[in-house]
Amino acid sequence: MLYYIVMRKYIFFIFIFIAASMLNVPLSYGSSNADHDCTKCHKLSLDEAQNIVQGGIPASRVLEINPGAVKGVWEVVFEVRGQKGIVYIGLSKELLISGEMFDLKAKRNLTGERLANLNRIDISKIPLDGALVMGDKNAPKKVIVFTDPE
Repeated sequence: MLYYIVMRKYIFFIFIFIAASMLNVPLSYGSSNADHDCTKCHKLSLDEAQNIVQGGIPASRVLEINPGAVKGVWEVVFEVRGQKGIVYIGLSKELLISGEMFDLKAKRNLTGERLANLNRIDISKIPLDGALVMGDKNAPKKVIVFTDPE
């Protein structure tokens, strides 16, 4: 009987302790604020990105790191044999994601648009010293044709 009297006193305190500890559970699992910018807390250096990307694409060289279009990933621009590409690295630095990212509302290929901008060639930088010019040299629009006779 004495045992039950002592236990009744402790049950109240045990209940209060458990209830108080449950209040902190949501706080310990991160913020539920969707506007939180994860890149303020998480950082990715060029060296870290280089090591991660070379794990999946050995001959690559990382050029730049940008926040991804999706929260929780970085967009990493790399180059292999002069050709630029994009991969995504998760904030945990354990995921390397390769592939196209689409905006379904706008019906746009975000990765494709970014790659087109990265690999765009500035025509004014193409040397035309030995070029065969046909037509007006000062025409507003020019067509450049590359051929390989072999």
